[in-house]
Amino acid sequence: MKNLVLTLSILSALAAAACAGAPAKSRAAQYKNFAMDNNYFSCLVPAAWSLERDKDKDEEYKIYEIQLLAPKTGKAPTFINVAYYTKDNLDFNGLKDFVDSNSKNALGETKSARENYDPVKNISLAGRKAQLLARERMVFLHPESKSDESVQLKEKLYVLPAKEGFYVLHFSAPKDSFLANQAVFEKVAKSFKGLP
Repeated sequence: MKNLVLTLSILSALAAAACAGAPAKSRAAQYKNFAMDNNYFSCLVPAAWSLERDKDKDEEYKIYEIQLLAPKTGKAPTFINVAYYTKDNLDFNGLKDFVDSNSKNALGETKSARENYDPVKNISLAGRKAQLLARERMVFLHPESKSDESVQLKEKLYVLPAKEGFYVLHFSAPKDSFLANQAVFEKVAKSFKGLP
């Protein structure tokens, strides 16, 4: 359910981004420290990006997350989500369920005319075991209307196990601005510290 709310939030941001002004000028990225309540996780966050959080939904869904939104870059937003899914979260029945649900589309396909999911890879991130999910998806900018305007998104997700839940670091950007923002995501990911 929280993913539905998050998806609607992202789609709203997509619509708002389509109407926003000119892109921000490039400059050297500055970072600041962020620590989630209860020491669930900490990481560096880019100072120029906006940080959003809904504490009430965190408590309700047992998913503690922040969303970092890049300065305006195109029709669709570039964002990074850092989330801790407790063992009692309302969206997924553990890490495997999350990986299975996010490594293919709703029909169980890894390739279609609008989507491409890479095979899941086992990696190490910040000294921890992790899984890497990478995908490209075409999404509609105005799903609530008859408009067929869409954008190709490129996404990268790191999924890390914890004793009582799991973590997800999710990076999403329009394909044409993915590389320009990937270093920011990697800096956030490499600075990540979570519960064992």
